[in-house]
Amino acid sequence: MMAVLDSLTLWQFIIIFLLLVIPVAYQLSGTFKYYFKLLIYHTLTILIGLGVCFYALPRGRNTKNHNFVTGCVKLFLWRAVGVKVLIRGQEILEKDEPAVIVVNHQSSLDMIPLFTFWPENCVSLAKRELWLTGPFGLGAWLCGTIYINRLDHQSARKTMETAAELIIKKKLKVAIFPEGTRNYNGSMLPFKKGAFHLAVTGQVPIIPVVFSSYDKFYSKNDKRFDEGNVLVEVLPPIPTTGLKTEDVATLTETTRNQMLACFDRISQEMK
Repeated sequence: MMAVLDSLTLWQFIIIFLLLVIPVAYQLSGTFKYYFKLLIYHTLTILIGLGVCFYALPRGRNTKNHNFVTGCVKLFLWRAVGVKVLIRGQEILEKDEPAVIVVNHQSSLDMIPLFTFWPENCVSLAKRELWLTGPFGLGAWLCGTIYINRLDHQSARKTMETAAELIIKKKLKVAIFPEGTRNYNGSMLPFKKGAFHLAVTGQVPIIPVVFSSYDKFYSKNDKRFDEGNVLVEVLPPIPTTGLKTEDVATLTETTRNQMLACFDRISQEMK
């Protein structure tokens, strides 16, 4: 035994040690499993972002670059972390019409259900900080993501005006997380009004999309990341034709109420 150990290089010993220890720790420690699966997940998302950079070379900044992302998510990303997505109402998103898609935001894992239902000719509106995340931020930009500086009101307003013009000119769908930040509390935070101002300005419908709660298999607070299912439900479009700025507050609250009721219902289905 000692002779075998003596013949191994340091790196060979480390690799063998890890191959023995990781499976045992994965099965016995929920905390280890949590961090290990997050490591795998974030490593793969960075690699996907890097892959987009190469995939985009023939076409530049184009919404069709999302095909690479959706392909990777459906092919292996969900399998790597054991999160399966079920979709209800996908046909609503397949219409070739501009819209603002609003989605509840729970964690970085949202990438899996998000790019399982992702429609054609759709871009996302994201905080500018995402641009600084290396290959992922660059890959998102190459897919057409519109970055917004939330700390500069004048810049943010100009970005929203540009987005409204693009929606009309290119018949885009724009996906936005109206909560503005991740919500780990198993419900929904109050909605910010930016997405709804955008829809009213462009006179395009709001399409609410709801992800069921991750609580059954994922908890940041408890450091738990098991295998599980997510149900995505696409709700009927909410028209904005004829609405004005003064209607935005009511539109925001009405949409949130519909999404929250759906969230509670489908989350119960998944238990």
